[in-house]
Amino acid sequence: MALVRYTLGAYKHSSTLFKGIQSSQMSPNMQQIIAAGSGAIDPSFVAVGRLQPQISFTALPIKTILNACGISGAAMASDKAFFQQMVDDGGRAGATSHMQFTMANGLIIPTSINASALPAPATISCLATPRSADGVASPLAIVVNASLEEGQDTDTEVYVLGAVSINGTELEGVDDWSLDFGIALDITFGSGHVYPTYLGIMARNPRFTIRTFDLAKFQSWAETGLVQDVSDSTVVLQDQIEGGVRGSSPITFSIDAGMAHFETVGADQGGKGFGQVTITPVSDGTAAILAIAGLT
Repeated sequence: MALVRYTLGAYKHSSTLFKGIQSSQMSPNMQQIIAAGSGAIDPSFVAVGRLQPQISFTALPIKTILNACGISGAAMASDKAFFQQMVDDGGRAGATSHMQFTMANGLIIPTSINASALPAPATISCLATPRSADGVASPLAIVVNASLEEGQDTDTEVYVLGAVSINGTELEGVDDWSLDFGIALDITFGSGHVYPTYLGIMARNPRFTIRTFDLAKFQSWAETGLVQDVSDSTVVLQDQIEGGVRGSSPITFSIDAGMAHFETVGADQGGKGFGQVTITPVSDGTAAILAIAGLT
């Protein structure tokens, strides 16, 4: 029997198609029950204790995904993840040939954004966690011989590294930055169920990590860092024009309260000195802990 092989496909959240998928994986996250007894060296029993299926993926369309999910995630509405079938001695299989994972209920959250000074697109990573209606039925339906969503192969939404400002003053020499959305999920299994029946957000602690060659800032900040003052700190993703250079529609993350500090300062033989700056936003009870402009 010939081996059937698959590769990446798109992700559909409700009616919105997330294109430009760079990597994707599904894990059942099985927790087994393993038992031994009577002084035996080896276990003699194994069974399924719990299953917590999750699909993670990394993609290019940052604006589309942030519009759909925000910084707190969004409830699923029959979300679908696709893996498309490959063809021997060819490219991709036709309609009704692909694999589809469907999730009726659950929560999809953004987990991180990464941008680099290298000539490469910035990416956003997400985690989709479905929940069961009754704790017994699987929340993840696997469909074979499915058709792909129309237009999944065309993606022109690309962002690249932009400027970073701390309290209104630009941080020079930024080499890369990442945003960890810091969302902690509450996943509850009730009454001995195999699958989770409740999902919620327990906490959110976003954090930016920025690599910079601007070590002179450490001299003025000192080791205690800077408290966020009247001027917001901003971190920018610059939009990339297809066939051209940068556009004029960036995505800007603004921090109204919190602090920034140098996590590390160092250098390697034959290399430039670098610093890792951490920005920790907090809520002031009025403004959003992390405001985003440029999504319209």
